[in-house]
Amino acid sequence: MSTATHSIDVRKWFLLFIILHVFAWSLAPILFRLNLPMDALEGASWGHQLQWGYDKNPFLNAWLTRLAVVLGGGRGGLIYVFSQLSVAACFWAVWRLAGKILSPLTALIAVLMLEGLQYYNFHAIDFNDNTLELSLWALTAWFFYQALTDKKIFSWCLTGVCAALGMMAKYYTGVFLFSLIMFALTDRRARQAFFSKGLLVALFVFTVIVTPHLVWLFDHDFVTIKYVGARVDAAPSLWNHLFYPSQFLWQQFEVVLPGFILLLPLCFGQSTPLLEKTAKISVFNKRFLNYVVWGPLLLTALLSLCFGFKLRAGWGQPLFAFIGVWLLAYWRPALSWNRLRAFVIVLVLFGVAAVSGYGVALMRAQSESSALFPGKQIAAKIQQDWHAHYAAPLAYVAGPRWLANNVAFYSDDKPAVYMEWNPAASAWIHEADLNKRGAVFVWDSHDMHNTVGSEALSVLRVRFPRLGAIQHAQFHWQRNAKLPRVDVWWAVLPPA
Repeated sequence: MSTATHSIDVRKWFLLFIILHVFAWSLAPILFRLNLPMDALEGASWGHQLQWGYDKNPFLNAWLTRLAVVLGGGRGGLIYVFSQLSVAACFWAVWRLAGKILSPLTALIAVLMLEGLQYYNFHAIDFNDNTLELSLWALTAWFFYQALTDKKIFSWCLTGVCAALGMMAKYYTGVFLFSLIMFALTDRRARQAFFSKGLLVALFVFTVIVTPHLVWLFDHDFVTIKYVGARVDAAPSLWNHLFYPSQFLWQQFEVVLPGFILLLPLCFGQSTPLLEKTAKISVFNKRFLNYVVWGPLLLTALLSLCFGFKLRAGWGQPLFAFIGVWLLAYWRPALSWNRLRAFVIVLVLFGVAAVSGYGVALMRAQSESSALFPGKQIAAKIQQDWHAHYAAPLAYVAGPRWLANNVAFYSDDKPAVYMEWNPAASAWIHEADLNKRGAVFVWDSHDMHNTVGSEALSVLRVRFPRLGAIQHAQFHWQRNAKLPRVDVWWAVLPPA
């Protein structure tokens, strides 16, 4: 076969792709969402007070959300940008690793095909622990690969930093790190790392970063670990051991399938002249990709199979960063201008359709959506009621997470959130100060219209005897006033 003499500036096209992706998927939610997603609001409430941990997650998500809010002048737009910066960092790490294993153009395609996975666009709009894992897992893999191959202390140091930050984003990172360790144990070349100073440096850096959180865990009765246990807990049943891992694997296949479909143009059309020679893939590189791509997925399914853990589809978000690299390392398609042109056309059409479809769906929403929740209107009403009686800023809002977080974020006073009136969920809240400065307690329909909610209200009146009369208002969903209105109840705890 002949090889084309045309040169393609792969770096330029990679940079263009990153810029377009970050711009499009940052701007789309800014334009079409009228309310922040649930996890972003929760992260903002956590970040209101910087702690070494929170009841659901370690600290990284909350700290970065706080940074986005501060840099964004108290508004939420920059949170969406932070989400896409994490995606961009993931793409960069994938591109760098792919460039070590594949030929340059094929490495670029390994990144571009990820645009077909909803984990890198629709699912990455909400800035949360899963979105952070996208970048931190990919960066950890890249720096670990570098450390194994160049044996430089700096590479090991960066491996330790990214691995630790991954753990401080979400404990699920441990599954990924276990896969890397298993690769190092089973590969003769990688096993040499266990006798290097670099590994000790990585472990030292890792320990320094995670130790404050470990101390925090001991001081807070391991609340985060208990939350993880509650999330995976399911009723004892032999069926669960089969159903949950099978469901998870099927859900992940559904996510990956569109990415594979994007690559179909590389199978058809004239295959010559070639744009580049096919790279030779070493056994080491193939084995590394096998462990990085399939290790965490299979280990997750195995844990569920053995213990009956309940798995959630979104937990798979960081699993497939290197799926394109793996596929192209084994498939190694012949790249010609015709095939590349067809692939780019399909990619562009898919990207335009995805962004446009997202916008149209929110503009024509016919059902309730967090994107159209009247958070701003609710916060304005409650803040107005507070300031009708008190000159001091509203310092605290207490109630169910979704509603209370909306009130706190969209209120000009930026109160702290006493989540679910639960000291374990909001360890930074001191009820003595709350009683002194006053607060607003909020309820939604779920809390007001069930037995548990009624009992909780009775208990609250015992805990806070000065709590005032309950008030009620209804609010229209944004963009669709025909939907059933949102009922909100609140009561004011006056300052002492």
